[in-house]
Amino acid sequence: MRTVTDYKQLNIKNIVSNIHSVKDYVRFNGHKVKLTITSPNYGGVRYWFVCPICGKRKGTLYDVKSVMACRTCAKLYYPLQDNKVQRDHISKVIYYDKLLADIRTELNPRYAWAFHSYLRYDPITLSLHNKPKGMHWNTYVHKIEHIDKLINIIGTLLDIIHLEKQRHTDEISKQYDAIINDPDYQARLEKNKQYLAI
Repeated sequence: MRTVTDYKQLNIKNIVSNIHSVKDYVRFNGHKVKLTITSPNYGGVRYWFVCPICGKRKGTLYDVKSVMACRTCAKLYYPLQDNKVQRDHISKVIYYDKLLADIRTELNPRYAWAFHSYLRYDPITLSLHNKPKGMHWNTYVHKIEHIDKLINIIGTLLDIIHLEKQRHTDEISKQYDAIINDPDYQARLEKNKQYLAI
């Protein structure tokens, strides 16, 4: 997955301080990037880049494959989106575990150390006894349901990880049996034994 940190970027904030008069374009890595301006309500002018591909106003452009493009046109993701878009099962468990710890801490701050110290998926009743002061009942019920959903997701993911591990072990065992029972392997083994006996 390509993220915005993988490519050189041209940010309007870095350019504006160097613009002392109205200009139509700036140069960056051999590219000529068109500028446009808008007039904010508080006065003055605000500079923007014009994306060469979509023609929209953008604050940041990226040098992707020798073309300047906005994040959308270049199909780039932010690093934090990496966790949501593409993730293996173990990373998903860690991600959902952090969400679970955060929401449990929000409902019972006194036990934050317990929620963040290790993976624990005890029944909710063991860690949440009372609604936090000042929280609406609807919000509290919604958060409890969300915790229950996260625990179910994590449980499912852990089951999948266990099944994948078992499948991997079974596959290795099958490959080992196939090698051991192969007549060519047995012949080589006998030949090696004879060679070592000499």
